[in-house]
Amino acid sequence: VCAEYKAVSMIRTEASRFIFDIGQNISGYIRLKVRQKSGDVITIRYAEQLNEDNTLNLNKMAEFYPQSPFQTDIFICNGEECIWSPQFVYHGFRYVELTGVESPELETVTGLFIHLDIPFRSAFECSNPYLNKLFQIGRMATLSNLQHILTDCPTREKLGWANDAQASTEQMLMNFDTVKFFHKWMFDILDSMREDGAIPGIIPTPGWGYEWGTGPVSSGILFEIPYKIYLYTGDDTMLKNCLPAFIRHLGYIMGRAEPDGLINYGLSDWAGPFDNLDGPPTPVKFTDSLLTIKFLKIATLAATLSNSTLEREKLEQDLTRMSSIFKKTYLQEDGTCLIHEQTAISMLIVHGIYDSLPVLSDQLKRSVEEHDFHHNCGMVGLRHLYYALNLCGQQEYAYKIITATGYPSYSPWIDGDATTLWETWQPGNSKNHHMYSDFMLWLLQTLVGIQPVLEAPGFRKVIIAPSFLTEINHCRGYHDSCHGRIAVAWERVNGRIELSVSIPEGVVGDWQGCLLEAGEHNFTT
Repeated sequence: VCAEYKAVSMIRTEASRFIFDIGQNISGYIRLKVRQKSGDVITIRYAEQLNEDNTLNLNKMAEFYPQSPFQTDIFICNGEECIWSPQFVYHGFRYVELTGVESPELETVTGLFIHLDIPFRSAFECSNPYLNKLFQIGRMATLSNLQHILTDCPTREKLGWANDAQASTEQMLMNFDTVKFFHKWMFDILDSMREDGAIPGIIPTPGWGYEWGTGPVSSGILFEIPYKIYLYTGDDTMLKNCLPAFIRHLGYIMGRAEPDGLINYGLSDWAGPFDNLDGPPTPVKFTDSLLTIKFLKIATLAATLSNSTLEREKLEQDLTRMSSIFKKTYLQEDGTCLIHEQTAISMLIVHGIYDSLPVLSDQLKRSVEEHDFHHNCGMVGLRHLYYALNLCGQQEYAYKIITATGYPSYSPWIDGDATTLWETWQPGNSKNHHMYSDFMLWLLQTLVGIQPVLEAPGFRKVIIAPSFLTEINHCRGYHDSCHGRIAVAWERVNGRIELSVSIPEGVVGDWQGCLLEAGEHNFTT
């Protein structure tokens, strides 16, 4: 139990039925304080939202549990005052319905927030309250799903969806002390691999998930965790130890290649603002093949660090072949992407698959403008879109997308009193997912401006590159690296920017080519 939330309101809906609001969506359960005659039965039901008539809104989740009560506890009174919590279950909820209770008070119900007790490694604050709240609800959604495995949600499934995790790994390493957590989960990931190299979409699994919910969008978690741990800690042990698993899984992926040599199976650019969540305009073949190129690059790095010359040469050959096929298929003669979509263009830019960055930059700007600075991508595209715009010098465009109003954007969530991130832009699904949390990383790397460097992993060197966006008057934040706290703060004063940077021992900062030793540094620009 990492936090307690007292009930902030209580509504009587029937003679012995009451709704309690604890004011925050959490993973956990309640502490019930009650004294009623022996044999009285109190039914406790949990939900993330209420309907307009103050009944529980289960967002269609009960249909997944037709054989048992969904998010329900039952307590039988013994005539004495009891203070009780369940011991073998947890729920996802903000609202609690008690039926069979007599004359309750606000103190009857307390919400207990349970998750792995993982410390924060960052802070963020700026002059835009919207971004501050967005960062906070991202924190709460992440914590809610840190349950010995990285779950998708604390309500419907509580499963280790690998596609969600691949989208959130770097954000979690930047903002939470999750290195040991990811080391533990990697054992589950490696254990889940079949002899043929297949990896399921949920990890761990009793067997389900090898056929649906898989593909590079999911199985890429095998590569993502070791690579990002190397980037953020400088420890290459996991990356080198996983080389045999990399080669084995890449063999499985390549074994499923289509006649043209590209990859086309599993999940797509999932859960975008599309009528069909699994039917985005960027084809699966595009996202699968480009992610496979990414995996080959990571495996090549692992082979290089392991001094495995034969494996490195073979991986480099596969990388060259796949990159050539991909460029011939999806790059047009004028340098633009054949798929004129945010996801496709952004992935080309982030992974360096292009002949002309200015050409793709113009195409990406057009795509964003055509959708009025709103997301037209799913979870894969969202993980690339903001950073592609950064690489094009269009941080203002990324900011406008993150702060856009109306559908599809984060604003309906915040305007709708969300206290955690939702599963989809569309209503009616889980209200406590971490899948869309990557904006938290963007805020730290772009507005605060703390950026790791692959050539000096583990923050032996850090790029200090805050973006002084026109609508932001001040911004501050930090990251607690393995060497100590790296902190940046800036504000507008009389038409100029006053910037302060704190660098710990063992780290060299790079501010516009100026190398910063350990200590406090102040600039005016």
